[in-house]
Amino acid sequence: MRSTVATISSHSALQILRGAKDEGLRTALLCLKGREDLYSRFRLADTIIKMDAVEDLLEKGVQKRLLDENAVLVPHGTLISGGRLDEFERDFKPPVFGNRHILRWEYDRDLKDKLLKEAGVRIPKSFRSHADIDRPVIVKLPGAEGGRGYFIAKDAKDFERKMKRVSEKGLIKEGEAEKAFIQEYVVGATLYPHYFYSPISKRVELLGCDRRYETSIDGLGRIGARDQLDLDLIPTFRVMGNIPIVLRESLLTDIFEAGDGFVSAAKKLVPPGMIGPFCLEMICDEEGRLYTFEFSGRIVAGTNLFVGGSPYSDLLYHEPMSMGRRIAREIRTASEKGLLARVTT
Repeated sequence: MRSTVATISSHSALQILRGAKDEGLRTALLCLKGREDLYSRFRLADTIIKMDAVEDLLEKGVQKRLLDENAVLVPHGTLISGGRLDEFERDFKPPVFGNRHILRWEYDRDLKDKLLKEAGVRIPKSFRSHADIDRPVIVKLPGAEGGRGYFIAKDAKDFERKMKRVSEKGLIKEGEAEKAFIQEYVVGATLYPHYFYSPISKRVELLGCDRRYETSIDGLGRIGARDQLDLDLIPTFRVMGNIPIVLRESLLTDIFEAGDGFVSAAKKLVPPGMIGPFCLEMICDEEGRLYTFEFSGRIVAGTNLFVGGSPYSDLLYHEPMSMGRRIAREIRTASEKGLLARVTT
């Protein structure tokens, strides 16, 4: 029985489902309440399994449906945001495309920092306490919720003032202030390369690159400097979309070295290592140095730009190759060769 590709109805679900269809695989959509009409418009799901919340993924009935469908779950950022990753890692019975264990490393800031250091990439300085801030920093919350509640602070007093403001505005949830991650703010251009590592071909591929379009921080440029000062705005970084980037070719050597280093580090620290899509979230400073400030150990939403392929996937494949389709091809190839256990956990 051929595998079914399953995913949750958000983030990058449309291209994941379309990619599976392009590879001749069946599809199953774990559809969150209220989104049925949206996804029915695209007619990409062969089976729809309704859920009230992401956490319903752990219910025995939902898992049985997936097992009956011979489904392989493709995780994305919504699963990280939902939490309960320890339970998912331990109790979710259907196979997961990629390394389910690395999702907890993405969520946990200390584990994330450890993995990036092992990868040998250049990373911004982090601060254990806001009292230690001695340069501009960006303050982040746990999880993968598209920049919600992030802000920039210049010193400890500025941190306290802005944390109070974002709390009053309801941009952070109760108890999150104590979990804030404080990281040096490197001035430069952000870039988000989309990698894919195949355990079958043992190759790191670059399938695209984007930058994020973030609400108030990008909208700030539409307001004059005097008005910015008068309004006393605290811009945040909630992502509302993505913009494609084609990198200077001279940067690609560093991009691939970072990707290769990450794959090696993941193999050492998070067995069985990296499988499938991942992203290293970077800043390029005025000297052309790359700083990696985050990673995503699964498909990222910026890949949604390239449902028909990107300039980089065009160089590798003689057909449209989205990240969703690349995932489906790896599942199909592994299944046909009896190697599905090599690309799932």
